[in-house]
Amino acid sequence: MYASLNTRQQTNIDRSSNPSCVYLIFAISCVTFLFDTMAAVEEAQFWQAIGILIKNYHALNKKIFEVVITQVKKHQDGRLCESSTEELSMTLKEVPNKRTCTGFTIGFKLLPKKLADNILGTGTVDFEKCLYECQFASDSIEDFSVRLLEGQFQLESKSNPNWLEFVLRPKLLSWSQSKQDEAKVKSLGLVNVEKYNDLYKELKQRHSQRLLEHWKTAQESTDPLKFIYEDLAIAAYLMVLWSQTQSEPNAFADLGCGNGLLVHVLNAEGYKGYGYDIRKRKLWALYPPETQKSLIEKAVEPNNFRLDFPDVDWLIGNHSDELSPWLPVLAARLNINYFLLPCCPYELSGAKFRRRNTKISAYQDFFKYVSQVSHECGYEILQDRLKIPSTKRLALLGIKRKASKALEDLEYFVQEELRKYKTGDAEIKLREKEESVRNCTRVDKSIIDALVLKIFKQILDSNEDKWSGRLPMRQIAQALTKEELSGIKSECGGIKTLLRNKHEVFEFCGGDLIGIRTPKPTAALPQSHLTIKKRSCFFKLHHPLGCPLEGAECSFIH
Repeated sequence: MYASLNTRQQTNIDRSSNPSCVYLIFAISCVTFLFDTMAAVEEAQFWQAIGILIKNYHALNKKIFEVVITQVKKHQDGRLCESSTEELSMTLKEVPNKRTCTGFTIGFKLLPKKLADNILGTGTVDFEKCLYECQFASDSIEDFSVRLLEGQFQLESKSNPNWLEFVLRPKLLSWSQSKQDEAKVKSLGLVNVEKYNDLYKELKQRHSQRLLEHWKTAQESTDPLKFIYEDLAIAAYLMVLWSQTQSEPNAFADLGCGNGLLVHVLNAEGYKGYGYDIRKRKLWALYPPETQKSLIEKAVEPNNFRLDFPDVDWLIGNHSDELSPWLPVLAARLNINYFLLPCCPYELSGAKFRRRNTKISAYQDFFKYVSQVSHECGYEILQDRLKIPSTKRLALLGIKRKASKALEDLEYFVQEELRKYKTGDAEIKLREKEESVRNCTRVDKSIIDALVLKIFKQILDSNEDKWSGRLPMRQIAQALTKEELSGIKSECGGIKTLLRNKHEVFEFCGGDLIGIRTPKPTAALPQSHLTIKKRSCFFKLHHPLGCPLEGAECSFIH
C-alpha cells in the first residue's frame, strides 16, 4: 500500500529533538492502521472515485472555488480523438472489456476564490495502468498521481505527503464507497460558473469593506461576514442569470428584504429595484439616498398585497420565511418572473409546515411543497443549488409560465390549501410588525432569580464535590413545575435559553449535561470580556463554599 509513500520515512521526524512530535507519529500510526485494515478497493470503485475527483478538486483545496472542464480527448487506436464530459463519465462507469478507448486527456481550469487568474491543469486517465495523473500550470499547486495497486490507492507527489495521506486518501476512500445520487441538483447548474466566480470576486472588492463598516455603525448583532458574503453571492448569481437568460428586470421587488442588503447591492450595480419588509432595519439609514428610497416599510399580506411600482417584472424571495410558499402565487397573479431561496418552512396559511414525506429531510420536503405550489401556478420550474454560507441554498426559479394555466385554477388551489387550516378567505397574518422578544427580559426578575437558584441548588446537591455536579437537561426540567416551565417557555424560549443567559452561573458540559461554572480570575479573561463590576457575585451569596476568588480577582462585587 505504501510502496511509493512511506509516511514514517517521508515525515522524517526526530523524536529526541522534538518530543511533541510523538503525538503526530501516534496519529499517523493510527490512520495508517485504519487504512491497512480496510477492505480492498475494486477497479470499479477506483474509477468511481477518480470520476468524482476530476470534477471536484475544489473539495480537496479550500482556496479553489470550482473546477471547469474545458476539453476532453480520448485515446483510441493510438490517436487522440475529440470527446466529451458525458462520454468520459459513461466510460469511467463501464466494465473494462466494454471500453472502446484506453484512456482520456482532460483539460480543465481551477477557479481560485481570491487569486485574479485561473489555474490551468491537465488530467490523464490510463485504464491499462489503472492510473490517474494530474498536472498544474502553477507552482502554487503540486502535481500528483493516483494508482490502483493490489487493491489499494497508491498516491504520489514530490513533496506533499501529509496532504496525500490526510486529505486526498480519505476523500478517495469515501468517494469509492459512496452511492451516486443522479437526481441531486448540481451547484450553479444554471449559470456560467467562471463568469459567476469572477463577478463575485469583483463584488466583494467593491462592496464588502464599506458594508462591514455599515454593520459596525449600526451595531448589528448578526454575523456580518455571513450576511454580506451571502447576499453578494446571491447578487452575483442573479446578475449572471439575468444576463444569460436575457431576462434582465425592468425592476425587481425583494419581498421580505430584511436588512435590505441585496436590494442595495443590486441598486449599486445598476439594477432598478425595491425592497419590502414589515419592519425598518437600522442598516437602512446607512445606505445611499437612492437605496433608502427603494426600501419600503410595509406588510406583505398575500390576499390584498399590491406592488407600488408597475414596472416590476421580477419578484425575489431571499430567505423570506413565511412568504416563501406565497412568492410563486404572487408572481403568477402579476404574471411576472420570480427567484426564490426558501428558508424556514411554512404553509400558505402562515402555520408551521406539516411534513408530507418523512423519508426525506424536512427542508427537502418543504422544497418539494413549494415546487408543487409553483407548478400549480403554471410555471416551468427551474432548480439550482447556490454556493453560499447557508444550509438553505436550493433555489427555485419561475421564468416561463404556461399561458393555458388559468388564474381561477390557481385561486381554487390556494383556497383549498387555506381550508385545511380553516382560514378560508380571512386575512392571513404572516408576521407581527413588532417582533416579540423572548430572551428572559419580559419575565419578572424575581421569578428568574428564584428559578436560577432552584436549578443551582439542584445541581449542587447532585455531587459531594460542590463544584463538579452535572445533571441532564431533562432531569432539571422534570424538577420544575408546569407553571414554571410554561412561563419561561412562552417568554424566553425555554429552560435552555434561561441557562445560556445565566452563563456566569451555569455551563454546558457536552451533550445535554449542565454544570456549575467555576469562576475565573479577571487576569485569565480576554481584555474584551472585562467590564466594570455592576452586580453582586452569585457564588459569594449562594454557594456553600463561597466564591473561590478574592474580591480583586472576581468579575463581580464581593
